[in-house]
Amino acid sequence: MDPKQKDLNITTIKEVLRQYLLEKGFRNTPERYTILEEIYSMEHHFNVDDLYLLMMQKKYHVSKATIYNTIEIFLDAGLIRKHQFGEKTLTSSSYEKSYFDKQHDHLVIYKKDSDKEIEEIIEFCDPRIQGIKEAIENAFGVNIDSHSLYFYGTKKN
Repeated sequence: MDPKQKDLNITTIKEVLRQYLLEKGFRNTPERYTILEEIYSMEHHFNVDDLYLLMMQKKYHVSKATIYNTIEIFLDAGLIRKHQFGEKTLTSSSYEKSYFDKQHDHLVIYKKDSDKEIEEIIEFCDPRIQGIKEAIENAFGVNIDSHSLYFYGTKKN
C-alpha cells in the first residue's frame, strides 16, 4: 500500500474510533490511538503478546491490561476481528485489522510434528463460498451478515 493511502486509512480509522468513543461515553485517550495505529501498520495476524512486545520495543509504556481492554473496544467498534486458530500460545486468540478488509477465509498450516504450532496462515477468497452462502440464505430464509471459515492442515512433503 502506498504511504499516502496508508495515511488516509489511519486518519479514517482514528475518526471511526473517535466517533465510537464519543457515542459510548468512553475516554478518548492517546494510548488507544497509538495501539490502533500499530495494529493498522501490521501486515499479519497478531495476538496480545505480540502487540505488547511490539509496543515495549517501540518504548510505548502501556500495560498488557490496557491492551486487553483496548482490544475489546476495537472489537466492538468493528476495527478488528477475533480468531481462534487453535494455536498453542499463552493467549489463544488472534486478531486482525478488519475495517478495510473484504470477507475472506483462512487456511491454517501447522508445523509438522508440532502440537498445533502455526507455520503459516493463508487468507483466501473463493467465489464458490459466496454461492454456498446464498444457497444457505435461500434454504433457511435468512440473511447472513458474515461468516468465518477455517481449514487446518500441514504441508505435504
